[in-house]
Order: sequence, then C-alpha cells, then structure tokens
Amino acid sequence: MKYALFLGCAIPIKYPGFEAATRLVCDRLGIELVDLPFSCCPPPTSMKLVHYDSWLALAARNLCLAEEAGLDLLTLCSGCVNTLKEANLILKQSEAKKRKVNKILEEHHHHFKGTIEVTHILDVLYQDTVVDKMIKEQVREVPLRVGCHYGCHYFRPPKVMYPEELSAAESYVPVKMDHLLSIIGVEPTEFSRKFLCCGSPLGANADQDAGYAITKQKLAYIHERNIQAISVICPSCFEQFDMGQIVLARKNKEKEKIPTFYLTQLVGLALGLTSKEVGLDVHRVKSKKLLESVGIA
Repeated sequence: MKYALFLGCAIPIKYPGFEAATRLVCDRLGIELVDLPFSCCPPPTSMKLVHYDSWLALAARNLCLAEEAGLDLLTLCSGCVNTLKEANLILKQSEAKKRKVNKILEEHHHHFKGTIEVTHILDVLYQDTVVDKMIKEQVREVPLRVGCHYGCHYFRPPKVMYPEELSAAESYVPVKMDHLLSIIGVEPTEFSRKFLCCGSPLGANADQDAGYAITKQKLAYIHERNIQAISVICPSCFEQFDMGQIVLARKNKEKEKIPTFYLTQLVGLALGLTSKEVGLDVHRVKSKKLLESVGIA
C-alpha cells in the first residue's frame, strides 16, 4: 500500500507531531508514504471564494504531481481533502474545466488526466487489511471516553466527498473514527452538535469571538457527557479546541480543560509509541495526567 503524502500548510508549520505520528503509524502498519513537492491545497474557505479558477488550477497542479508519480493522494487535513477531492471530481466530469486548467498548467509542464483518487488518513486506516494489521500490532488499549469530532469539510458536501456511501435519502453520517478508535479500547461518546463546525473558519475569516463562541458551546456539551478527550482529523479543528480552550479559559476564568488528540496520535499510543514520539508534549492542553491515569506514559 503506497500513497503520495499531502501534508498541506498547517501541519508542517504548526503541528509537526501529527506528521511524526502519522509517519510512525503508517510505517508500523505497512503503508508507504512518498513525499512530493506539493504546494498549498488551496483551502476551501479562502481562495476558492475569491477566484475559483485559480483555486482549481492550484489544486490541479497538486493532483498532477501525484498522477505523474502514479500514486493516489493521501491527506491529513479535512480542508485539504475537501479541496483536492472536489477539484479532482470537477476536472474528471467537466471537459471544459479540464481544458481551461490544462491551458494554465501547460507552461508549468503539467497536464491533468484524472487517473488518481484522493483520500484521508481516516479512510486509509479504516480499510480492512489495515485494521487487521493494527489489531496484530496493538500493544495496549487506550481506555478513554473520547468525543470524536469530524469537522465540516471531511464529509461535506456528501455528494462530493462520499457519493458511494449516501443513504437512500442521500445523506451521510460519518462513523469511521468512532469505530476505528473503539478497536484500540477507546470508548467513543456521543455529544450534542458533534457534526457541526468547530468555529475555526468563522474565527479565521470574519469574527474570532463568534468562532470561539461556537467552540465554547461545543465544549459545554462535551463536558456534559463527561468526555475525557477529543479526537480530531483536522489541524484547524485541533487548533480551535487546543488553543481555543486556553483563550476561553483566560476570558471566562475556567480551569477545567480537555486534551485534544489527532487521530494518529491515539493510534500511535495503542501501537506502543510514546507521548513524545507522537508529539503530545507540545500540545497547549496537556494530556500527561490523563494518560498516566490509564497507565500510558
């Protein structure tokens, strides 16, 4: 199993622990990752709204690099997977868009053909063969009550992101993270507003206070269910919960905080990796006491 690894912008700069955890987990599970000179995805909440064709052409360049390497493209970010999946679909379906983009790419010596697929690390880890390997490699359970937060862009719009998994009513409710984490001993716990936005796009693009108000409401529901930790699959969601709790604590003089983990950090702990190896030591909301309480150093 081999993929072109698309790290995006935020993870290498802000959260290298996510990358380290993912590389170590993939290596342990027999998933080969190939590095290519990708650029920004670009995000679905900024350039796409300002200049659509430029957004599409930049995304197409990234898709071309993976095509030229003959590899499907694996992302670690919900925004990246949203942009690259949508651009891939549009360019495969529209000859007019493909001609226009290929004209732009011509001077950069690339040509979009439509020969690869785009996927997210959650979908890769959820494959049967990978789950079987994970069970064989698991050295300990991670017995925590965890609230799984999927974010917006991982699965919306479902017709673009998961057309093959739509219900008869053409809806789609993600469950893979809950199911995957239950395999390693996590107790996935439901909470209100689980599938709504974390607040990050609103805070980054328009109104930071309004963005944190959404996060505060989500955290209230998470506390209500006695959830011990949050699991995310997106660096923006992580930042909103990790840094967001620091900001909210300063404003509201709240002391209780809930650690947030990126998916592969929790999987890495189950595979025997240390907290430092998966980058937990640099999180703003520390998880050391919580992990020690369940026997994980």
